[in-house]
Amino acid sequence: MKKFKIGLSLLLAVIVSVMLITWKDQSYSAIDLLENANFHVENSTVTLHRIDTDTEDIFSEMKISKETQQELIQSFQQATFKKTAIKTIDYDYRMTISLSTSYPMFIDSKNKILVLLNTNESFELIKDHAFFSLLEKAMEDSQN
Repeated sequence: MKKFKIGLSLLLAVIVSVMLITWKDQSYSAIDLLENANFHVENSTVTLHRIDTDTEDIFSEMKISKETQQELIQSFQQATFKKTAIKTIDYDYRMTISLSTSYPMFIDSKNKILVLLNTNESFELIKDHAFFSLLEKAMEDSQN
């Protein structure tokens, strides 16, 4: 009976350890982040604002082509995210992805972190599928 209790205790400890490791390294898809997101709507758009705290008007809207908007949406949809406790305030962009619902977020491109405004949760992009290079392209396009 004593061996059974020790064995059961060890088994329980292993199960709990595996669960904690799995939970800690859990990754999320875009659909996990954006509740009820339907990426297959016809008129999906992206609104992008550059953030510059050194100017009076902090948010300046960036004009980006429909093609770049769709590329950003597809890249975001394919990205993988990890929840993070990092609460950054060094945002570069405010982006709203509009599908059947609007999903606003702040983006820190240096640290590859986004904060969903609807939930105030922070996520790190761990597989970005060129998302940040597309943001840079959008910025360059808007300056031309």
